[in-house]
Amino acid sequence: MPVDLDECPCSGKNMSTLLAPWILLTLYRHEGTHGYEIQKMIQQRLCELGLGSNIAGLYRHLKMLEKRGLVKPIWDTGETGPARRTFFLTEAGKECLARWMKTLSIQMSLIGKLLDEANRTFLPLTSSADIAHKDDL
Repeated sequence: MPVDLDECPCSGKNMSTLLAPWILLTLYRHEGTHGYEIQKMIQQRLCELGLGSNIAGLYRHLKMLEKRGLVKPIWDTGETGPARRTFFLTEAGKECLARWMKTLSIQMSLIGKLLDEANRTFLPLTSSADIAHKDDL
């Protein structure tokens, strides 16, 4: 039975866009922002990075972050239009964002090491020194 690699996580289709840390970072930079604006800002960033801009589940993530005490919504009953919830980062949210940055930095280092190993493994062998190096792995 053939394996469908197009649906495999290796295709990149099912990889997370890391929506929670994107939300936290956006609120750190733009406190008091409502959900639609948060979504637009994150989509713009993802598009600038050449990534898909489908960030489905933004409001579900905001609700989850609220339940965990990382963001605090406040109703904006401005002079025009319907009331909207604006979101603010709590102190716990700021700490969570800092921890995300540390975790992502470690993961980035691990990914770099994995890619280095893969490149050394899959590069064509062109000299006896390369062959000796391969034996060291």
